[in-house]
Amino acid sequence: MKNKEYNLAINLHYIVISVFFIAVITLLVLYLPNIREFDYSIMKSVQSITVNYPQFVLLLINEFGRYNLLWPIIVSSGILISHRYYLQTAMLIIFTQFSYFLTDWIKEIICRTRPCGDSYSGYSFPSGHTLINMCFFGILIYLISKHLSGFWKHFLITLLVVFIILVGISRLHLGVHYPTDVLAGMFIGFILVNLYIILDKFFDR
Repeated sequence: MKNKEYNLAINLHYIVISVFFIAVITLLVLYLPNIREFDYSIMKSVQSITVNYPQFVLLLINEFGRYNLLWPIIVSSGILISHRYYLQTAMLIIFTQFSYFLTDWIKEIICRTRPCGDSYSGYSFPSGHTLINMCFFGILIYLISKHLSGFWKHFLITLLVVFIILVGISRLHLGVHYPTDVLAGMFIGFILVNLYIILDKFFDR
Protein backbone atom coordinates (compact mmCIF):
# COMPACT_ATOMS: atom_id res chain seq x y z
CA MET A 1 0.00 0.00 0.00
CA LYS A 2 2.84 2.40 0.89
CA ASN A 3 4.56 1.64 -2.41
CA LYS A 4 1.40 2.53 -4.36
CA GLU A 5 0.98 5.75 -2.40
CA TYR A 6 4.62 6.60 -3.19
CA ASN A 7 4.03 5.96 -6.87
CA LEU A 8 0.93 8.15 -6.84
CA ALA A 9 2.94 10.92 -5.16
CA ILE A 10 5.44 10.79 -8.02
CA ASN A 11 2.67 11.24 -10.58
CA LEU A 12 1.20 14.13 -8.61
CA HIS A 13 4.64 15.77 -8.49
CA TYR A 14 4.94 15.39 -12.26
CA ILE A 15 1.57 17.11 -12.66
CA VAL A 16 2.50 20.01 -10.36
CA ILE A 17 5.82 20.55 -12.15
CA SER A 18 4.11 20.42 -15.55
CA VAL A 19 1.45 22.91 -14.46
CA PHE A 20 4.21 25.28 -13.31
CA PHE A 21 6.01 25.13 -16.65
CA ILE A 22 2.76 25.53 -18.59
CA ALA A 23 1.89 28.59 -16.52
CA VAL A 24 5.33 30.13 -17.17
CA ILE A 25 5.18 29.43 -20.90
CA THR A 26 1.63 30.79 -21.16
CA LEU A 27 2.54 34.00 -19.33
CA LEU A 28 5.55 34.49 -21.59
CA VAL A 29 3.39 34.01 -24.68
CA LEU A 30 0.69 36.39 -23.46
CA TYR A 31 2.73 39.17 -21.87
CA LEU A 32 6.21 39.08 -23.41
CA PRO A 33 5.97 40.05 -27.10
CA ASN A 34 9.70 39.49 -27.63
CA ILE A 35 9.26 35.78 -26.98
CA ARG A 36 7.90 35.52 -30.52
CA GLU A 37 11.25 36.60 -31.97
CA PHE A 38 13.12 34.16 -29.73
CA ASP A 39 10.67 31.42 -30.73
CA TYR A 40 11.07 32.24 -34.39
CA SER A 41 14.87 32.06 -34.23
CA ILE A 42 14.75 28.60 -32.62
CA MET A 43 12.23 27.42 -35.20
CA LYS A 44 14.49 28.58 -38.02
CA SER A 45 17.46 26.83 -36.40
CA VAL A 46 15.50 23.57 -36.27
CA GLN A 47 14.47 23.99 -39.90
CA SER A 48 18.08 24.56 -40.96
CA ILE A 49 18.92 21.16 -39.44
CA THR A 50 15.90 19.14 -40.55
CA VAL A 51 16.14 20.36 -44.16
CA ASN A 52 19.24 18.16 -44.53
CA TYR A 53 17.25 14.99 -43.85
CA PRO A 54 14.67 13.16 -46.01
CA GLN A 55 11.59 15.36 -46.01
CA PHE A 56 9.11 12.52 -46.43
CA VAL A 57 9.96 11.15 -42.97
CA LEU A 58 8.82 14.26 -41.08
CA LEU A 59 5.89 14.75 -43.45
CA LEU A 60 4.75 11.17 -42.80
CA ILE A 61 5.11 11.58 -39.04
CA ASN A 62 3.19 14.85 -39.23
CA GLU A 63 0.26 12.96 -40.76
CA PHE A 64 -0.24 11.23 -37.38
CA GLY A 65 -1.77 14.42 -36.13
CA ARG A 66 -5.16 15.41 -34.92
CA TYR A 67 -7.22 13.51 -37.48
CA ASN A 68 -5.19 10.42 -38.29
CA LEU A 69 -5.10 8.51 -35.00
CA LEU A 70 -8.21 6.46 -35.70
CA TRP A 71 -6.42 3.28 -36.73
CA PRO A 72 -3.80 3.42 -33.94
CA ILE A 73 -6.67 3.85 -31.47
CA ILE A 74 -8.62 0.94 -32.99
CA VAL A 75 -5.59 -1.38 -33.02
CA SER A 76 -4.51 -0.46 -29.48
CA SER A 77 -8.07 -0.84 -28.17
CA GLY A 78 -8.42 -4.21 -29.90
CA ILE A 79 -5.23 -5.50 -28.30
CA LEU A 80 -6.26 -4.29 -24.85
CA ILE A 81 -9.77 -5.71 -25.16
CA SER A 82 -8.37 -9.07 -26.32
CA HIS A 83 -6.51 -9.20 -22.99
CA ARG A 84 -9.67 -8.12 -21.10
CA TYR A 85 -8.34 -4.70 -20.11
CA TYR A 86 -11.75 -3.14 -20.60
CA LEU A 87 -11.43 -0.25 -18.17
CA GLN A 88 -7.99 0.71 -19.43
CA THR A 89 -9.32 0.68 -22.99
CA ALA A 90 -12.26 2.90 -22.11
CA MET A 91 -10.02 5.35 -20.29
CA LEU A 92 -7.55 5.42 -23.22
CA ILE A 93 -10.33 6.39 -25.62
CA ILE A 94 -11.84 8.94 -23.21
CA PHE A 95 -8.52 10.62 -22.45
CA THR A 96 -7.56 10.77 -26.12
CA GLN A 97 -10.88 12.31 -27.09
CA PHE A 98 -10.63 14.76 -24.20
CA SER A 99 -7.20 15.84 -25.48
CA TYR A 100 -8.90 16.97 -28.72
CA PHE A 101 -11.42 19.05 -26.79
CA LEU A 102 -8.77 20.49 -24.46
CA THR A 103 -6.58 21.53 -27.40
CA ASP A 104 -9.37 23.45 -29.11
CA TRP A 105 -10.49 25.03 -25.82
CA ILE A 106 -7.03 26.38 -24.96
CA LYS A 107 -6.43 27.59 -28.53
CA GLU A 108 -9.62 29.64 -28.41
CA ILE A 109 -8.58 31.20 -25.09
CA ILE A 110 -4.99 32.11 -26.02
CA CYS A 111 -5.70 33.00 -29.70
CA ARG A 112 -2.06 33.01 -30.73
CA THR A 113 -1.46 33.43 -34.45
CA ARG A 114 0.75 30.90 -36.20
CA PRO A 115 4.27 31.75 -37.40
CA CYS A 116 3.09 30.99 -40.95
CA GLY A 117 0.20 33.45 -40.67
CA ASP A 118 -3.12 32.51 -42.27
CA SER A 119 -1.66 29.92 -44.63
CA TYR A 120 -2.56 27.25 -42.03
CA SER A 121 -5.93 27.29 -40.30
CA GLY A 122 -6.48 27.60 -36.57
CA TYR A 123 -4.54 29.10 -33.70
CA SER A 124 -1.02 28.15 -32.72
CA PHE A 125 -0.91 27.65 -28.93
CA PRO A 126 -0.62 24.87 -27.92
CA SER A 127 0.43 22.43 -30.63
CA GLY A 128 -2.53 20.09 -31.02
CA HIS A 129 -0.49 17.45 -32.83
CA THR A 130 2.03 17.38 -29.98
CA LEU A 131 -0.55 17.43 -27.18
CA ILE A 132 -2.78 14.72 -28.61
CA ASN A 133 0.08 12.41 -29.62
CA MET A 134 1.77 12.93 -26.25
CA CYS A 135 -1.47 11.94 -24.52
CA PHE A 136 -2.26 8.89 -26.64
CA PHE A 137 1.22 7.45 -27.13
CA GLY A 138 2.29 8.47 -23.61
CA ILE A 139 -0.54 6.35 -22.20
CA LEU A 140 0.54 3.49 -24.48
CA ILE A 141 4.08 3.80 -23.12
CA TYR A 142 2.69 3.43 -19.60
CA LEU A 143 0.57 0.41 -20.56
CA ILE A 144 3.51 -1.22 -22.36
CA SER A 145 5.77 -0.70 -19.34
CA LYS A 146 3.07 -2.21 -17.12
CA HIS A 147 2.12 -5.27 -19.16
CA LEU A 148 5.22 -6.17 -21.20
CA SER A 149 8.78 -7.10 -20.32
CA GLY A 150 12.05 -7.85 -22.01
CA PHE A 151 13.05 -6.78 -25.53
CA TRP A 152 9.62 -5.76 -26.82
CA LYS A 153 8.97 -3.54 -23.82
CA HIS A 154 12.18 -1.53 -24.31
CA PHE A 155 11.90 -1.53 -28.10
CA LEU A 156 8.32 -0.25 -28.21
CA ILE A 157 8.88 2.36 -25.49
CA THR A 158 11.96 3.70 -27.27
CA LEU A 159 10.11 3.75 -30.58
CA LEU A 160 7.15 5.68 -29.16
CA VAL A 161 9.33 8.18 -27.27
CA VAL A 162 11.26 8.96 -30.45
CA PHE A 163 7.99 9.25 -32.36
CA ILE A 164 6.51 11.75 -29.89
CA ILE A 165 9.64 13.91 -30.13
CA LEU A 166 9.61 13.75 -33.93
CA VAL A 167 5.97 14.86 -34.01
CA GLY A 168 6.97 18.08 -32.25
CA ILE A 169 9.98 18.55 -34.52
CA SER A 170 7.80 18.02 -37.60
CA ARG A 171 5.56 20.92 -36.53
CA LEU A 172 8.58 23.21 -36.24
CA HIS A 173 9.94 21.90 -39.54
CA LEU A 174 6.71 22.85 -41.32
CA GLY A 175 6.72 26.27 -39.66
CA VAL A 176 3.18 25.96 -38.31
CA HIS A 177 4.11 26.17 -34.61
CA TYR A 178 6.54 27.99 -32.38
CA PRO A 179 8.76 25.98 -30.00
CA THR A 180 6.74 27.26 -27.03
CA ASP A 181 3.60 25.85 -28.67
CA VAL A 182 5.25 22.44 -28.89
CA LEU A 183 6.58 22.59 -25.32
CA ALA A 184 3.15 23.53 -23.98
CA GLY A 185 1.60 20.65 -25.91
CA MET A 186 4.16 18.25 -24.45
CA PHE A 187 3.53 19.36 -20.86
CA ILE A 188 -0.27 19.37 -21.17
CA GLY A 189 -0.23 15.93 -22.77
CA PHE A 190 2.11 14.75 -20.00
CA ILE A 191 -0.40 15.91 -17.40
CA LEU A 192 -3.13 13.85 -19.07
CA VAL A 193 -0.85 10.80 -19.10
CA ASN A 194 -0.20 11.14 -15.37
CA LEU A 195 -3.90 11.62 -14.64
CA TYR A 196 -4.55 8.40 -16.56
CA ILE A 197 -1.88 6.61 -14.52
CA ILE A 198 -3.34 7.87 -11.24
CA LEU A 199 -6.82 6.67 -12.19
CA ASP A 200 -5.49 3.33 -13.39
CA LYS A 201 -3.63 2.79 -10.12
CA PHE A 202 -6.71 3.83 -8.15
CA PHE A 203 -8.95 1.29 -9.90
CA ASP A 204 -6.20 -1.32 -9.72
CA ARG A 205 -6.05 -1.28 -5.92
